[in-house]
Amino acid sequence: MIPVQAGKRGKGYFPEVRYSRGPRLMGETGDNSFRTLLGYLWMAVLDRAKGLRLFQAQVPGEGPWALDDPRGPDVAVWIEVEVPPLPHPVREVRHLAFCFDQAAHHVMAYEYQGQVYVRQWDPVAGTYTMRGPFPGVDPVLLWDYEVGYFLGDSDVLLFHLSPDRTQVIMRVQRELYANPRVVQALPGPAYLDQALALPYQAEVLGSLDADPDTTSLVLRTDLYPVYLSDVAASPVVNAPVDWNYIPIVVTKDVGVELAASGGISPPTAWDYIPIVVIKDLGTEVAASATMSPPAAWNYIPIVVVKDLGTEVAASASVAAPTAWNYPLVVVVYNGGVDVAASASVSAPVQWNYYV
Repeated sequence: MIPVQAGKRGKGYFPEVRYSRGPRLMGETGDNSFRTLLGYLWMAVLDRAKGLRLFQAQVPGEGPWALDDPRGPDVAVWIEVEVPPLPHPVREVRHLAFCFDQAAHHVMAYEYQGQVYVRQWDPVAGTYTMRGPFPGVDPVLLWDYEVGYFLGDSDVLLFHLSPDRTQVIMRVQRELYANPRVVQALPGPAYLDQALALPYQAEVLGSLDADPDTTSLVLRTDLYPVYLSDVAASPVVNAPVDWNYIPIVVTKDVGVELAASGGISPPTAWDYIPIVVIKDLGTEVAASATMSPPAAWNYIPIVVVKDLGTEVAASASVAAPTAWNYPLVVVVYNGGVDVAASASVSAPVQWNYYV
């Protein structure tokens, strides 16, 4: 039995135990895939007698237990992995936070005497280093690779409360946590409990001091961009009866990506608002896109293209609808040697067309 440190939370207490997705092996990024870097389960514990301890779920005789193992967690046991001790007395440390980063090393944050400290891996020095102290309480950590699924632009996010517990503050690892950003002013003192990874959105949970037993503090980040893969095939969207479809795609430096054709069947009644921002397409080659005439709908495409390079675009056509609104907004900057073929619009019976 581990003598786990208990942290005070208002009038109650909580065990200083934290779980996190993490790598198969500490410090080994492997193929940099999501499974290699975040496909395994880890646990950090503040032990009253031994200080900070780190454990990984492993299968006896096999090694690290993968979260997608069809046998489930019952085949695994906790195996301790040695880590350096924290520089502060464990009995005075509270609100442990824990995740991993791009180097497949653990990141720890905690509160000590009303200030927030962070320990992270320093790849230049080849050792762990401390960041802070920062004025604040209740730190929580999240590596947003688990949120946006894009390693190249991922970062470790640190959230904590201001010293008076009335503001939620965010800091990021790429800035060495030096720059505080107030993301939410609160109506009164609060507690932060955890940061969660949702699909393309991060969530921070806590409670207001007026009702500490209810999760009344729920904050979510803006939606993360969805990045295109190297090769895109032909996407097809079947016609819905009634819905709102708002895809937002932000792509930067696509390189030599090849995109095929995309088709949309006419819906009966819906709102279709695609927003596409593409920067530095390089040698991308785009084929054709066609749209069948709908009966009644709103179609609002917004396309912003910058630095087209040697892109070659084929044809795009829109068949005549019976009655609809089609506001088309296209902004092109620095077309370079871009070559565009033809674009045609058949005569509609009754509609509004804004270019």
